[in-house]
Formats: sequence, structure tokens, C-alpha cells
Amino acid sequence: MKPTPSVVPFVRSVLALGALQVVLGQTPPSTASAAVTSAAVDLLDGNHILHFLDVVDAFGHLSVRNPDNSSQFIMSFAIAPALTTSQTLVTYDINNATALHLTFNPSVTGSSIPSSFLERFIHSQIYAAFPNVTSVVHAHTTEVLPFGAAGVGLKAQMGTAGSVGALPNGSPIFDVDRLSKTVLPDTQPHDLLIRNEVLGDALARTFEPGSQMRSRILSYCHGMAVQGTSIRDVVFRSFYTKQSAVVQAQAVLLGRLAPMGQEPLGLSVREAMDAENTNESESLLDRAWSLWVAQVGNAGLYHNDLSPSN
Repeated sequence: MKPTPSVVPFVRSVLALGALQVVLGQTPPSTASAAVTSAAVDLLDGNHILHFLDVVDAFGHLSVRNPDNSSQFIMSFAIAPALTTSQTLVTYDINNATALHLTFNPSVTGSSIPSSFLERFIHSQIYAAFPNVTSVVHAHTTEVLPFGAAGVGLKAQMGTAGSVGALPNGSPIFDVDRLSKTVLPDTQPHDLLIRNEVLGDALARTFEPGSQMRSRILSYCHGMAVQGTSIRDVVFRSFYTKQSAVVQAQAVLLGRLAPMGQEPLGLSVREAMDAENTNESESLLDRAWSLWVAQVGNAGLYHNDLSPSN
């Protein structure tokens, strides 16, 4: 989980010299607001934390709704989450996930912006469907993937994963094979990727509404999509979705050894809701966040150039 020391000088040299600077030239002073800068600090930390905690690897992404403009969101261009810095962040229009400009270098627009994540439509269409959502994660977390592949929904197995919910059939599962040909024609790639607005809308509609599933966590055959009320909240939810999936898989195996055999029940609806309210309170989120920021800060690989400690 922790990076090998030998890669640190190389990574830092890349970040310092910047392949990006070859394309963009010297970065001018940022004109981003204090609110955007504060959100970006957490966005970079969140990317690094998700990698450190093995929720993402070279693939996967984290975004945040622009605090200055709710019709926009901020996410890095197509780069491994561990390597994100302020100069990899792009401001997108929620309308069709259009890349507008580099968040901290707004003079860079259009074709000058490095390539975006193909699956940015996961983020744009969730923001479009749920105005109260502030942050979104998409990850191919290995511990979660088997549940989508087996068609078994996730159920909260621990207090810190209360937002996974306690729906009778577990979390909703999005399956591209079940989409109509009007959504995914035979002429388009069937590679599980959410590569356009129509597919993003179909995915967003899969989230379960209502008080029993306020977090609207989704597990599907390509990993998971998680939405939250803040970057810290969605990172917390993503990590504990992974942890709860591990417990659920182990409990299924152990349950079969019990007399008469028994599938794990997980948390009740009341327990899941109350656990979510307690464990995702600001004080407990901050406790976890402070630990994780300290861990990535000491790991060597990660570089948050907006952090006040730099």
C-alpha cells in the first residue's frame, strides 16, 4: 500500500519539471477563489487517500461540485489519482461533461486541455440528477467487484458503513447488458465504460431514492459509484464500502458453517440510518480525515501543492 522509496525522486521530478509545463508553459498565478482552493485541497488529498487505502489504483476518479457554480464540477484530467496536483485539475460543465478550462490556469481551454477521463459522464450525470450531491467517486475496488459480478447487492455490515444501506436485495446493481438498444446500440462498444451522457443518465437512475438509501451507493459490474455530501464524506463512504464488502464476503462463508446455514443479515434499516448519522458526523469524519492526510503526507509519493503545510 505504501510506495517504494525508489520511485519518489522520479515522481517528484516529473511533478516538479512537469510534462504538463511542456504543453502549457509556465503556470501563471492562480485566480481561483478561496472556496475553490479549499475544495481543491481536499480534492487532491482525497485522490491520494483513495490510492493509499487501495480503493483506487491507476484507474478511478474523484470529483467535487464547484462551490462557486453548481452547474460545474472539478476533477483531474486523465491521470492516476496518486499523481494529481493543482495543475491536473479541470473545471467541467455538468452539461455533457464539457471541459471548460484548467481550474488553476483558466487561460488553458479547449483542445489545449489534456485528455479527460472517458467516464466523466458518471460524475456529470449524477450531479445533474441529484442537486444535493457535492462529491462523487468511481472506483474498480477489487473487494467490491465480486458482488456486482455475482449479482449480489451490498448490505451494511458495520457501523462505519451505515450509508451502504439495508435494502432487502442490497445495493442496486447497474448492468450494461440489461440496457435497451436505444441506450446502448449494437454499434457502440460494450466495454462497460460510461462513455456518454445517455449511459451516465441510465447509471444515475439506478441509484435507489428515499430515506433508506440516502447515500445512494451503487455497486455494479464495473466497480462502484459513490456519492456524498462532501469530499471527506464520499472518501469515507468509499473506503468503508470496501471494508464492509470484505466483512460481508467473509460472513457469507462463515454463515454456511453455522448450524442450518445462515446468510449474514447485516444492519437493519434503523441501524444503518442511525449509524450513518453518527459515523458521518463532522467530528468523526474529521478524525478519520486527519489520520489519512497525515498518512499520505508521510508516504512520499503524494504531492498536494495546495496544502497549507507546503
